[in-house]
Amino acid sequence: MKERSFKKRNLALPLLLLLSMILAACGGTGEAESTSGGGEIALDFSHFFPPSHESETVIVQDFIADVEEATDGQVKITSYPGSSLAAPDGQFDAAATGAVDIGMSVNSYNPNQFPLTSVMELPFMSDKGEEGSKILWKLYEEFPEFEAEYAGTVPLWLFTSDPGQLFTVGKPVKSVEDLKGMRIRSPSAETNEWLTALGATPVSMSMNETYEALEKGVVDGTIAPMEAIEGYSLVDVVDYATIGNFYMTTFYITMNENSWDSLGEENQAAIQELIGEKIAMKSGANFDDLGQRGLDKLNEKGVEIYELSDAELAEWNVFINPTVDKWIKKVEDRGLPGQAIYDRAVELGAQ
Repeated sequence: MKERSFKKRNLALPLLLLLSMILAACGGTGEAESTSGGGEIALDFSHFFPPSHESETVIVQDFIADVEEATDGQVKITSYPGSSLAAPDGQFDAAATGAVDIGMSVNSYNPNQFPLTSVMELPFMSDKGEEGSKILWKLYEEFPEFEAEYAGTVPLWLFTSDPGQLFTVGKPVKSVEDLKGMRIRSPSAETNEWLTALGATPVSMSMNETYEALEKGVVDGTIAPMEAIEGYSLVDVVDYATIGNFYMTTFYITMNENSWDSLGEENQAAIQELIGEKIAMKSGANFDDLGQRGLDKLNEKGVEIYELSDAELAEWNVFINPTVDKWIKKVEDRGLPGQAIYDRAVELGAQ
């Protein structure tokens, strides 16, 4: 893992006091702390996934067990799923300020905060979450400019979902013309851009809000990984699926810098063996598995599934591909190596 020398972000004192009161009531520690006996270190792990989601029941819980074993029981982590300690878009700041020790969420829930990480949200970067996760972590390791996006924290791993598809209610989408005028839930600024170019109206919201929005007709459809069909029960509220492998969602798992420092060198060394590329790929592969199960559920329910052909995707790409050039320019205008990172991501994906 690379060395970190970031200072924690400042937060207004009243907000810090309020967070402390809330965490005390919820049982969160806010910072790594020794428990009353045996010099154990207690950490909280905050995230937005539902308690039943495999990102909690498999990935997080396996990680917790592995950390405890690797540190001979010295480091104990308690998971707080379902946004019980911080909102989906507040997980990073909660970790950076020390309101929680470890936070996990979707990068795009905080627009413009992770400009380089968002390269993997561009269209058609990968068709597997496992591969996308490997690419993203290698980019993070190779380009030091990524560090500024995670200031005040130590990223434990980054990963991507399985590819995003289009799910709609009441109306199938088989062409660009079909999509025009539809209100589509969108996960990121990059997706907003190409949905707009295709004639749809993007509506930004978290996955936690999507089921209700589809059920109540707030949106006509959603761009989402196939994983969400099972993970967020979207199978119950969608009628049609359009397969195009349009984009990927990126996720961070990051730890408060002071909490990391408090672990001591021996515990840090033990945990370093558990984080990074290996668990990033495990997380992405888990999304791939969930995606396949989601597809199976759609078929079981009889949802109409339409897979765009190469010729049809070429028509969509006329509207979608300019998003890449605009992303590169936007990132370069911020003094960051957008072209180099995009080119490297494509190169890694071709290997």
